[in-house]
Amino acid sequence: MELSQRALRDVHGRLDELTAVVTERLTTAARRRAGQLEVSAVRAIVAQAVDELRQGPLPAADNTAAKDSDDALEQALADAKRHPTDTTGLRRLVDEMVAAGGKLGHTALELAPAHLSDQEAADTILARYANDIGCDVDTTLATHRYALTGDRRALSATTPVWLL
Repeated sequence: MELSQRALRDVHGRLDELTAVVTERLTTAARRRAGQLEVSAVRAIVAQAVDELRQGPLPAADNTAAKDSDDALEQALADAKRHPTDTTGLRRLVDEMVAAGGKLGHTALELAPAHLSDQEAADTILARYANDIGCDVDTTLATHRYALTGDRRALSATTPVWLL
């Protein structure tokens, strides 16, 4: 079973999660077989993991201590500013920003269904939604696209003003 380019693009922003799932499944399969796995078995495991990630929910932030808190994003930002060389803190900030983008995107998707083009969505409802939440229309459209695709690259053009 070959993986399509589309499938690989869909999970590109979730490589850490994919790696963890594949590693766990390969380890389990190797223990069962008590030896090396065949190439076809490895391909099947990877393809299944990719399919599951593509169908799964948008990734949430990994910060379990502040996950239930409304200020998890502010905490991650403060930590990143306090320790700018700490890659774990920066990764947590990115994960929190993606999670926030996912939440905004889901709301935008509820307001403007997927069958509308970006221009139609902006003209009908998303411009007003963006104004109501104090955001620009381009960022709202980017979060809308992220909710549609689950691809983190949709958010790459959005840089919150408070992050600069």
